[in-house]
Amino acid sequence: MDMAGSHVTDEQFDRETGAKLIDLKRIFATIRRRQWWIVGAMLVVLALTAIAYVAAPRRFTASAVLALDRRVDELMAGQDTQASLPTDSPTVDTAVQVLTSTRLAEEVVDRLGVSTVARPTGGQPVTTVGARSAAISKVRGGLQVKRTGLSYAITVGFDSTDPQLAASIPNAVVDQYILDQRGDKEGARGREGKLLADRISQLRGQVIQAESAVARYRAATNLIDVQKDSTAVQQEISVLNTQLAGAQADQAAAQARLSALRSSSTQSEASNLLRELRSQQAQLSAQRADLAGRYGSLHPDLAKIERQLADIDRSIAAETSRVRSGAQSDVQVASGRSSAIRSSLSRAEGGLAAGNAASVQLAELQRNADSVRGLYQTLLDRYRQSVAGQGTDQSNAYVISRATVPNSATSPMLTLFAGGGLLAAILAAALLVLVLEFFENGLKSRQDVETELGVPVMGSVPDLKTVPGVSMPRNDPMGPANYLVEHGGSVFGEAFRSIRGALRIGHADQIIRSLAVTSALPGEGKTTTAICLARSAALAGQRVVLVDCDVRRRASSRTMVGQVNSGLTEVLKGEIALDAALIRDTVSGAYILAQGTSKTSDYDLLVAPVMQKLVTDLCNQFDLVVLDTAPVLPLAEARVVAAMADGVLFVTRWRHTPANASRLALDMLGRAGAHVQGAALTLVNMKEQARSGYGDEMMYYNKFKQYYA
Repeated sequence: MDMAGSHVTDEQFDRETGAKLIDLKRIFATIRRRQWWIVGAMLVVLALTAIAYVAAPRRFTASAVLALDRRVDELMAGQDTQASLPTDSPTVDTAVQVLTSTRLAEEVVDRLGVSTVARPTGGQPVTTVGARSAAISKVRGGLQVKRTGLSYAITVGFDSTDPQLAASIPNAVVDQYILDQRGDKEGARGREGKLLADRISQLRGQVIQAESAVARYRAATNLIDVQKDSTAVQQEISVLNTQLAGAQADQAAAQARLSALRSSSTQSEASNLLRELRSQQAQLSAQRADLAGRYGSLHPDLAKIERQLADIDRSIAAETSRVRSGAQSDVQVASGRSSAIRSSLSRAEGGLAAGNAASVQLAELQRNADSVRGLYQTLLDRYRQSVAGQGTDQSNAYVISRATVPNSATSPMLTLFAGGGLLAAILAAALLVLVLEFFENGLKSRQDVETELGVPVMGSVPDLKTVPGVSMPRNDPMGPANYLVEHGGSVFGEAFRSIRGALRIGHADQIIRSLAVTSALPGEGKTTTAICLARSAALAGQRVVLVDCDVRRRASSRTMVGQVNSGLTEVLKGEIALDAALIRDTVSGAYILAQGTSKTSDYDLLVAPVMQKLVTDLCNQFDLVVLDTAPVLPLAEARVVAAMADGVLFVTRWRHTPANASRLALDMLGRAGAHVQGAALTLVNMKEQARSGYGDEMMYYNKFKQYYA
C-alpha cells in the first residue's frame, strides 16, 4: 500500500508540472489497437459516400450577370420630373432583394410557362392544381443572387437537374427585372400624366375664375392698374395743389386790384386807357386854362375844348366803371377757380383713398390669380414634359453576360464527395474509437492498474486463445491449467512464475504462506488463476493446497475434481477429518480441499474462528495455501476470508473489469483488514497488446517469443 501511495503522489506531481497533457504515445497505441475497427468504420462511411455520390442527381448551374448604372442618361432634356438619384450600395442590395422576390418569381414562371419550370425529372408536364405554386417555389429555391464584391454587378444563378432550365431561368429573371423597371417607370409616368391632366383640368377653371374676378373688380372700381392708378392720382393731387396755390394768389391779386380801384388815388393806374384819358384830360384842361387866360371865356375854342373835356370825362367815367367791373369779375373768377380747384383736390384725395382701399383688394385678387396661373403653368409644363417623355423611359440596369447552357454538372462534385467522405470516415472512426474507449472501463496495462488502483502488478496472464501457435479446445475449464502442466516453459507458465517470484513464494524469505485469490466481480479468471498458481507452485516442488472457499459456485471444485460428497464445509463442522477431505492432483502433486455437494451449506462457517484455525493448520502442513474465494463486491464472506490470509492477490480482467469496481473492491478489502499484495491482469489479448505498442511487457512478445517453448 505504501507503493500505491507513492505512485499516486508521483502522478499528482506529473499533473501539477503539466507533463504530457496530451499523451500522443497512448493515442497512437489506441489507434493501433483499434485499427480494424477504424478501418471497418472508414470503409463503411466511404462506401456510403460512394453510394450517395452515385445516387445523387446531377445538377447544373448557370448564371447571368446584371449591372446597375450609376446614373441613367435622359433621352430628352428635363424628361424626368424627379431628380435622377445616383446608384449606391443600398440600391444594389435592394436590387438583390427584388431579384429574389416572390413577385419576380411569379412573373418568370408566367413568362416561361408553368409546365416548363415545374416539370418533373421525367419531362412530363405538371397538371396538378398547385403546379404554379410549385414552380414559383422551385424558382425561388434554386435561384442564387449575390452581389459581386463591392461592384455594381449582380450575379444571378440557378441550380437545376435540367441544364436548359438552369440557363433559361437566370436569363428570364434578368430580362424580367429590366422589363419591370422600364414598365414601372412607364407606369409611374402614365399615372403622373393622368394626375397632372386631372389637376390641370381643375386648375384651368380656377385660373379662369381668378382672372374673371380681377377683371370684374377692375371694372367695378374703375381701376386699370393699381400701381399706375395710384401714381396718376398722386400726380393729379400735386398738380391741383400747385394750381390751388396759383388760384389763391390770383384771387388775392384780383382782390388787391379791386381794392386799389376803389381808392381814388390809384384809379389813374387802373388801366392804360384810363391813364391816356387822364393825360388827354390834363392836356385839354391846360389848353382851356391857357385860352381862358389869354382870350377869355368867350373864346370859341373854349367851347370845343369843353366839349372834348366832357367827352373825356364821360370816357373816364365809363372806363373807370369798366375797370372796376373787370376787377370785380377777376376777383369772382379767381375765387371760383380756387373753389373749383379745392373741390377737385378734395375729390382727388377722396379718390386716392378709395383707390388705395380698392388697390389692396385688387392686389389680393391679382395675387390669387397669379398664384393659380403659376401653378397651372408649372403643372402644364410638367404634363408636356411627361407626354413628351412617354416611350423614352430606360431601365437603370443592363445585362453584362447572359447564362449559357452548362455542358457539365456542378454537383455532385467528386472532389467534394471524396474529401467530405474521407473527413466523415475519419470522424466516424474517431467517434467509434471514442465510444469504444468510453464504454471500455477496464484496465489495459500495468501502468493503468498501478495508476488507477494504486497496487503493484504481480504479473499479466495471457489469454491462451490469443497466444500465437496455441490451439485451445472450446469450453474446457481445465484447458489453461493443463496447458500450464504440458507447457511449463511457455509464456503462460512464465506469467505464474512471475507472480510467484513477486510474492517470494518458494524463496527462503517467503512470508506469504496463505494467499487469497479474489476479484471484484465474477468471470474475471480468478479460479483459473488460483488453480494455475497452485499447480505452478506444486510443479516447482512445493507442498501446495488449494482451498475452494466459494460455497455457492464451487468453481475450482467442479473444475478439478468434479463431484465430492464431503469437503470444506464438512471439515469446518467437524463431520470429517482434514486429511480425509484433501484430494491430490495427480498431474501436479498439489492438494485441493474442495466443496462438497451438500445443499445445506452453512455460509457463516467461513467467517467463524474455526475457518481461521483451519487456515493456520493448513499453513503448518503446506508451504503454500491458496484460498479461492468468491468475488468481493457481491459476497461479504469473501472479504473476511481474504483477511484471514497472509496476503491477497487481486485479479482483474484485462479491458473488462471496470476500474471503479476494482477500486471499490480494494477499498472493501482494506476495510476488512486484508493485505493486498498486488494485482494480476488476466485474459490479456496478446495480439492486441503487442499491436497497440503501449502497455507492459506483453507488447514485446514478438521480440522474445523465441525464449518460450
